Amino acid sequence: MATTAAGTPYVESSDLVANYPGVSLALANHIDGLDGGKVLQVVRATDSTLRSTTSTSFVDITGMTVTITPEISTSAVMLIAVVQARRAATNGFIYLQISDSSNGAISGAEGAAMGSTATGAANQNALQTLIGYATPGTTSATTYKLRFKGLSGETVEVVNDAVTGQLFAIEVAA
Repeated sequence: MATTAAGTPYVESSDLVANYPGVSLALANHIDGLDGGKVLQVVRATDSTLRSTTSTSFVDITGMTVTITPEISTSAVMLIAVVQARRAATNGFIYLQISDSSNGAISGAEGAAMGSTATGAANQNALQTLIGYATPGTTSATTYKLRFKGLSGETVEVVNDAVTGQLFAIEVAA
């Protein structure tokens, strides 16, 4: 037994959808194509290691990378990252970003910042959530990653050892 593009079984010899003898393959493919908004797959990465940097340019957070192979080329991919961020210095900012494998920022997750330029207590922590949206336009494997940097050379940290960091890629049918 074969299937339509979206997986509905049909009987080739009669060109009718299995268990629905009045439904033709053409109609089944049309109906399958109307299924926008369905979650097709979820890929998740987790990391439980403290990560730190003094870089003023975005650097990858080891362990916070997901690779998703879209089932449909017109799908969208929703990206969600959740980490505990900390500026270890008494002043400064930590910046977070979700990007693709070529370091292009993802729409909606181009950057999030936490911190202050005023002198204050070190080790200020906050749970950070970034949500991005991508339309890769392919059914080839696509990689997304979480990155971070500081403002001016101060130490900034992603405290995945205290709160497990997570990065989700969710394929949604368009």
